[in-house]
Amino acid sequence: MHKYAIFVGLTACLSAPFGVMSSHAQAPDLSGIWMPLASLSEAWDHSALPLTQSAREALASFDAERQDSTYFCMPYGTPRNTLSTAPYSVEIIQTDAQLTVVFDRLGDVRRIFLDGRPHPDDPIPNWMGHSIGHWDAGTLVVETIAMTSESILDAHGLPHSDAARLDERWQLVHKDDEQVLENRLSFTDPANFDSPLTAVRYFRQAPFAEMSEGSSQCLMDQWRRQLEDINRDLFREMQSSNAGELP
Repeated sequence: MHKYAIFVGLTACLSAPFGVMSSHAQAPDLSGIWMPLASLSEAWDHSALPLTQSAREALASFDAERQDSTYFCMPYGTPRNTLSTAPYSVEIIQTDAQLTVVFDRLGDVRRIFLDGRPHPDDPIPNWMGHSIGHWDAGTLVVETIAMTSESILDAHGLPHSDAARLDERWQLVHKDDEQVLENRLSFTDPANFDSPLTAVRYFRQAPFAEMSEGSSQCLMDQWRRQLEDINRDLFREMQSSNAGELP
């Protein structure tokens, strides 16, 4: 009986994909609801960032009411959703094949594929980008591409291109005598930055917190009024530019 059990166990081990068992055996469980720790995070000083000329021009001309997606009930987008230290909860749902990150604010959902797939050859840029990851001992290593340039990196309008790449290292660490989730980010985008931007974000587990319907936090009436104001301004600009011309 014991010989049979040992044989079955060895057969199961050998039938598993090489490397999968050891990698998942070392993976910590990040599942649960987390809250950003703003006190441990530092905001970017734009004056010290390695901005290209085009990025400086984009920042100088940024108009939040017309260019910030959150003003129009659109997603934060990656990586702004991950960089944000606003007090909105974040839920992580972890399986062997995928880690899903749900952001309470505006309902952004990031899917990080852990099943060994590569990035698509010609991905279409989108709000969340395309994320793949793997476990390196107790650290989740993530690479994200195809993040649409319609999104921005912060509320000040820090831009990025469709060709940007985000690298992250998620791990559990101890800070101030408690275990927290750390995310070390590196953002590469030669079109806007002469060298990669780096940041560190921390999250505290909040077992008694609950997620809300993030989309409901966008006030539709406010959004409609905002859109009406913009359309009214555009109409006035068109009238002014056409003044004196025959219809």
